Amino acid sequence: MQNQLMETELYLMNFSLDSFRKDYRRYFSVERWNHISSYKNVADRLRSVCTELLAKYLVAKKTSRNFEEISILRDVRGKPYIADSDLQISLSHSRNWIVCSVGNVTSGIDVEEDFSDALEIALNFFAYREYFLLKCLHGADLQKNFLRLWTLKESYGKFLGCGLSEELLKIDIEKLLVNNKNIACRNFYLLEGAVIGLCTAPFALPNDYILLHAEEIEPF
Repeated sequence: MQNQLMETELYLMNFSLDSFRKDYRRYFSVERWNHISSYKNVADRLRSVCTELLAKYLVAKKTSRNFEEISILRDVRGKPYIADSDLQISLSHSRNWIVCSVGNVTSGIDVEEDFSDALEIALNFFAYREYFLLKCLHGADLQKNFLRLWTLKESYGKFLGCGLSEELLKIDIEKLLVNNKNIACRNFYLLEGAVIGLCTAPFALPNDYILLHAEEIEPF
């Protein structure tokens, strides 16, 4: 029986390449495994595998289904969804974090760490007001606020189901969101400068996240 989640729940887990060395192939379809295996970077392959396994684990717990019965599919625009379930998910990973949002309404999530060329990206792609605000900052303050805006833009794109595009990057995201009563977004700040952006329905926006550890989660 599926739980009714009034609030979109945000889960995250710290990622270390040395912590995930099992063979996870049996948990994926041949098509999905081949797609992930096509990634050139080994760490990116493993992050993608672990992010999807985290989502499967969460859905299995909330629906009382067997873990291996959970299938994550993708629509024509690449947005993930759970087969035979009304639960909505969104996935993201960065160098050191894997994250998943799950609930009964649509959500979009993104996690990022450092961008060495943050100001140049803002100059070329962000709205002028955003670039002007960032130009006045330096060091950790610049990174934090750049990541705040970037993750809001990408999580908003995922909420819409279209992902991040050059057109969306140029939108003044905070102005857009303050005038949109059908969506609410929030940032969460993690250790070592990582930032999460989450967009969902206003009534479902969580105030905090839930930190999980690999050793407490099957099949890690």
